[in-house]
Amino acid sequence: MFDGEIKLSGKHAAYLKFLSAKTAQLNKGASCAAVFKRHVDVYIAGVTIGLVKKLKVQTDNSVIDNATIFADAVIGEQEKLKVLYIIMQLINDPSLSCDDRIDLAFRYDAEDACVKKGMDLFNSYARGGIQWLYDEITENATTKDDYYENIAELVKNFCQDYEESFNN
Repeated sequence: MFDGEIKLSGKHAAYLKFLSAKTAQLNKGASCAAVFKRHVDVYIAGVTIGLVKKLKVQTDNSVIDNATIFADAVIGEQEKLKVLYIIMQLINDPSLSCDDRIDLAFRYDAEDACVKKGMDLFNSYARGGIQWLYDEITENATTKDDYYENIAELVKNFCQDYEESFNN
């Protein structure tokens, strides 16, 4: 699991590219916010936010675009991705028995129907988080400074929200 490339298509591929500095490296004329270093960083942040905020989004092909997170980047972040996958499996379906959730969380046979279903769900959280990031970062923003101001505000709000949770 997480030993090959990850492909996104449609609107969320465009969002991933827009948020990644890698896009500017690959295409000097591309318009992008470049607030994350690599595509895989956007993907990991997207999954994390999708899980925390319970955001699942289906593929939206209203925009024709594709993005590939290459195998070397995925493998380099494999442990983080596996931890996020396990967390997703453990919190996603409370109707499953503990044994079933553990089985799903640790079964890595890519040909297995449960794994495919799990990866589809994982990618839906990634898309949800990526869309949320894109919306938050680009809201009323047109310049890099605007994007960074939105990020600073996003981090400030996140800290306030979760500081209250931790202090209670």
